[in-house]
Amino acid sequence: MAVAKKLGRPTEVDKNKIIKVARSLFAEHGFTGASIRQIAEKADCNVAMIGYYFGSKEGLLDQILDNYFLEIVKVYSHFNQNLDQESDDISLALEFPEFKDPEIRQFCKALCEFASFAYSHREIHQIMIRDSMSGGKMMLNALVKNDYGVVPHIHKQLRQFIADKKLPEDTDIHIVGISLTSPVICSCISTQVATKIHGIDKIDDQFFRRLYVHHVRNLFSTYKNL
Repeated sequence: MAVAKKLGRPTEVDKNKIIKVARSLFAEHGFTGASIRQIAEKADCNVAMIGYYFGSKEGLLDQILDNYFLEIVKVYSHFNQNLDQESDDISLALEFPEFKDPEIRQFCKALCEFASFAYSHREIHQIMIRDSMSGGKMMLNALVKNDYGVVPHIHKQLRQFIADKKLPEDTDIHIVGISLTSPVICSCISTQVATKIHGIDKIDDQFFRRLYVHHVRNLFSTYKNL
């Protein structure tokens, strides 16, 4: 005898499953290509449940993007705060022996964590880029709504480095910001670009460490206490 599914208010677990399934389908088929019915079927729920939680397909996408930008800013900010414990300083010194300055080590660590988080959620970037290439404004709207993600935080840190005379006064923080974030976006959009075209063995935490040690070392090459 078949057991009937329980009716009533959906559970929080179901909501998270819907988000996960929708992310995957949006990345694969695009926002317009993935239907609410497809999402419901793969998430093993009914269409009404999606409406209950998110209101619409647009509301579901908004929730996905808001969650992503909220978390990625938290990740970056966590590793770019003032060191409170000596153990933190020692740990970063061991992780990034290339740099003597603790604030530069923190900056490099924050960038590495930002990149690793973004790559582990690369479906989000694939969704936004797919929409952008078809003339949509999803990516721009999401960035504006979420205060442009980590970019203002990177700019703020660069301004502080300039004020502390660790970077030249004429440092173009906007160009530097693009150079620091673009490799992550490229890796998220197509792993093959990095692995097959550029000959990178694997996109992982060690790859991002190599990438940002290189970028940060070049950025601060004129600073004697690097």
